[in-house]
Amino acid sequence: MAELYERAYRDYGPRTAVRTDDGEVTYAELGERVHRIIGGLTDRGIRPSERGVLLLDNCPEFLEIDQALFVGGFVRCALSVRLHLREVLHILTDCAATVAFVSADWAGQLADARDQLPDLRLVVTVAGGPGDLTLDELRAAQVVDTVTPAAADPAAILYTSGTTGQPKGATLSQANWATMVRNELMELPPVVDGDVVLHVAPLSHLSGYVGPAYLVRGATHVTCSRFDAERTLELIERHQVTILPMVPTMLNLLVLAAEQLSSDRSSLHTIVYAGSAIAPDRLVRAREVLGDVFVQFYGLSEMPIPIACLSREDHAFDPAEGVPTRLASAGRVAPFVEVALLDDEGRRVPSGEVGEITVRGEQLMMGYWGRPDATAEMIDASGWARTGDLGRIDDDGYLHIVDRKKDMVVTGGFNVYPTEVENVVSTLPAVAEVAVVGIPDERWGEALKAIVVVRDGHVLTVDEVLAACASQLAGYKKPRSVDFVDALPKTGSGKIMRRTLRDQFWTGGERRVGG
Repeated sequence: MAELYERAYRDYGPRTAVRTDDGEVTYAELGERVHRIIGGLTDRGIRPSERGVLLLDNCPEFLEIDQALFVGGFVRCALSVRLHLREVLHILTDCAATVAFVSADWAGQLADARDQLPDLRLVVTVAGGPGDLTLDELRAAQVVDTVTPAAADPAAILYTSGTTGQPKGATLSQANWATMVRNELMELPPVVDGDVVLHVAPLSHLSGYVGPAYLVRGATHVTCSRFDAERTLELIERHQVTILPMVPTMLNLLVLAAEQLSSDRSSLHTIVYAGSAIAPDRLVRAREVLGDVFVQFYGLSEMPIPIACLSREDHAFDPAEGVPTRLASAGRVAPFVEVALLDDEGRRVPSGEVGEITVRGEQLMMGYWGRPDATAEMIDASGWARTGDLGRIDDDGYLHIVDRKKDMVVTGGFNVYPTEVENVVSTLPAVAEVAVVGIPDERWGEALKAIVVVRDGHVLTVDEVLAACASQLAGYKKPRSVDFVDALPKTGSGKIMRRTLRDQFWTGGERRVGG
């Protein structure tokens, strides 16, 4: 991946790489900034293969730091700024991060917890706050030559909750990341001169996976710190944006705003979406408002996008012929990716039947950071990885995600495992039992519901449950509703039947995974 970035700095030198309120940065200038960051890290004893964490909202500096970590041979770990401090401390400790690039808010939080992070040697602030030095001070270093990382070197860690609720770090090599970029470029409409990418989806997540494909092909990039639908429409018009990565939650809000506001969106030719469920009727409405501009990707932290792609051409249809069933799919399997649907005994299911989606390909992770046991559970000796998603492939080759074998909930594009939330709720003395499930939500795709059995002789309120979650979990992991029941349904062996609880809320509806 480092070589692809270096080539972009050379091949597209005079082109605008990043556009900000203060001006423009060319690809040549971007490359110089990247190498100055690498020089600053080297001067302060940070070495290749050490882990660098980003805790930043979308900003131009994120792009510079992100690329510096790849080009310098460090291991990039980008985290959502919405995580709780407890979660961030666990991840920083787990990967033994030695440097963190942080916003002002996170600078303060890490300063207060620095004694809990013995491996963290350097905190670089991007927009104020207490730290060891500012990004400007780090960039004051001399440009340094770098040794190109090897293809097999670790390049990125993507943290994803496990079935126990404990975050695991999916570790991707330089080659894994480059393969992701190659496969994206094969599925996306060709990049042309004048393309402008607007990053409103988090660079720590979707935009951070899609953006590199456009960086290595010379597109211009504009960042927006937080998503706002009206602001997004304004930026599309002002910058003549052509490409927009989004999660479906954002897309739904953008469509509502576009219906109500007059704006010039004629430049827009591609909206890349992934991350959660989206109903076909909402997709049809989005197409009516925004045009034939959509591309859907399906992927995992362990096997990044695209495992499958619903192309821009796949989204097009004649309304007179009705809505095609492919709009309810994740698309066709991407080139250079293998997919097999297996039953519980590991046998391939007959064509058209449902099985667990199992994948193999060059973008499959190296393994979970420091967790060979968990790696062996997911990936077999032949390189096949079980995704935990159940799906089927129709006669036209479209992959339909019909359910999750695991219980993960995708809310607003963020993955949440119920066990993690249940563990927090269970700390309340009044809680006898709790189950957390995902229920339909028009805005977020899915929302978390906690179903609680209260201990005899105790009293518990909804506010107390929500307050406990707010004190220990990221905002998107908090239940949006709480039900109190006398008992939870269980199997003969005493296990809570979470699916029975969940299905009552999905009766008559469709539950899918968008990516």
